[in-house]
Amino acid sequence: MKTFNYLVLSFGFILISACSNDAMNGLNDESMTPEQVKSQMQVNSVSDGLDELVSELLINDKAGKSNKTNTECATLAFTENSITVAYNQCVIQGKTISGTIVLTGNNGSTDGTKGSFEVSFTDFTYNDYLLNGTKTFAFDFSDSNSPTFTIVTDATFEDDNGDIVIWKGNKVLSWHLDQINAEGADLTCTGDWDITVDGITYEFSVTEPLGANLGCAFITSGVMQLEVNDMTASLDFGAGTCDQTGTVTFPNGESEEISW
Repeated sequence: MKTFNYLVLSFGFILISACSNDAMNGLNDESMTPEQVKSQMQVNSVSDGLDELVSELLINDKAGKSNKTNTECATLAFTENSITVAYNQCVIQGKTISGTIVLTGNNGSTDGTKGSFEVSFTDFTYNDYLLNGTKTFAFDFSDSNSPTFTIVTDATFEDDNGDIVIWKGNKVLSWHLDQINAEGADLTCTGDWDITVDGITYEFSVTEPLGANLGCAFITSGVMQLEVNDMTASLDFGAGTCDQTGTVTFPNGESEEISW
């Protein structure tokens, strides 16, 4: 397989960690099983990786930084209102991507700082998950140092066994380009979403914005809540330290620091 380095190297797929729930792997309290948690973790990683990929594609295109030529494992096509990328077994941070993604622009502000793109997929797989459905990205580049994306997802992910997972929700990604290499998060994520696996719905909400920083592969701050079957757990990622630890508060009220 060829390695695809287009567009994503500068931020290194931070959001696969920053808005995913891999850290929830420690939630093996009596309220839920590790197998249940694993299912929703995997889907979150898929959806979040795509969100970061698309948002950075749009940022680079707006900044005039997009490489508009073909690469070793991707074919690119640009029109006035759309961006098409056809992936051929591209490997990004260990994740394999194949198929075609098309971003089609809708009418926005006359100066081009605001608008939206609808994202569609054709035979698109992300780490062996087949994606169907839609994602809509509403962007705001009014402040060039702080581009934001409001993302609405209504999609399904199908694995090799034909099992289908439903992902629905809203998320806001805020980039803080003027804070890079300074104190504070380079990127923050808020939102709430539901994942349905085997008829069980997991409700996620960000209660304190999740933060991530360049050069760190982990969430550095923020709090996320998970509710299932009327039971609630939360994970506190800390106050800015780049480490793979967090404090879980289980449904029974007990807390524990975990690493994952």
